[in-house]
Amino acid sequence: MSATNKEVVQAIINFLKRSSKDGSVSEDYVESVDMAIDCIADAFEVDKEVESAVKAKFGNKTLNELLGASSASSQQVPIHIPKEDEEIKQKAEAFKLEGNKAMSARDFETAVAKYTSAIELIPTNSVYLSNRAAAYSSLGKHESAIADAQKSVDSDPSYVKAYSRLGLAKYVTGDIKGSVEAYKKGLDLEGENASETMKKGYNTAKQKLSEQIANQLQSTNAKGGEAEESTAKAANESTGPGSGGLPDLSSLLGGAGGAGGLAGLMNNPQLMQAAQSLMQNPSALQGLMSDPSIRQMAEKFGLGGGSAPKADGEASADGEDSGSGPNLNDLMNNPMLQNLASQFMGGDKKP
Repeated sequence: MSATNKEVVQAIINFLKRSSKDGSVSEDYVESVDMAIDCIADAFEVDKEVESAVKAKFGNKTLNELLGASSASSQQVPIHIPKEDEEIKQKAEAFKLEGNKAMSARDFETAVAKYTSAIELIPTNSVYLSNRAAAYSSLGKHESAIADAQKSVDSDPSYVKAYSRLGLAKYVTGDIKGSVEAYKKGLDLEGENASETMKKGYNTAKQKLSEQIANQLQSTNAKGGEAEESTAKAANESTGPGSGGLPDLSSLLGGAGGAGGLAGLMNNPQLMQAAQSLMQNPSALQGLMSDPSIRQMAEKFGLGGGSAPKADGEASADGEDSGSGPNLNDLMNNPMLQNLASQFMGGDKKP
């Protein structure tokens, strides 16, 4: 049971009274000690003559004995480690040492087994996890190495070796950015005394990351250039010797007007482009009709090419003799050509 303030004060008064009587205090200062006793007793409102109750409280021990016992007790309190926990730690350390020996002998499978036994006893030990990560890397099991190294740094973020092993495993698996980050954390922890292994790993990963970024940029630029070249080539191929940017219809029609029938014309994408251009600019049809192949196509589908001159001998609306080519008005108003153009232009849309 803890003592009250008054009990502590009473113990101090008893100590002072005893000191003034046993010669601990010079006779010249006895009166001063007595005055101090009176002042303390008045301040804490205790009876300076009562000693028995205090002695019973503290087991008849003097203030010196009480303080001495307290000091000795604080110095001799051992760190309590359960016997079972200590035995587990010793077993785990023994497995770790066996794993280290197996690593030195390049028996990596045995090393993994020994480190695993140690981890089963103490699952959060960062050293055991980091060591097993190294063994996994030596076996080429880099994903397992990453998992163990990550657990190690999570368990103890200040354990430097784990960052080195994490950086190596990530580098080998192609996670170059993650490798750089792991090595960087390790370097930050090592500070000015950074190890050569950590510095070399960081520099290697950083250089590889720079190369990857450069290659990605080069690949992106190359694809962009190929796309532009393909677009330009397509544009050049779509325009021929005809006017108005129309394709060379003589090649589309087989040179002699043979288009494989109406279905073949409707399925020809370049002819569709030509039809769209004509519908947007009907005046371009005048120049187009000078192409013999177009005239032959018109004759084939009965669009007026080769028809007899008008009875009154007048010129056609486009200024050409009607006997030398198709009539433009008839051609533009021909239902078959309008239907053909309408399908090229998107089905039911009207021009």
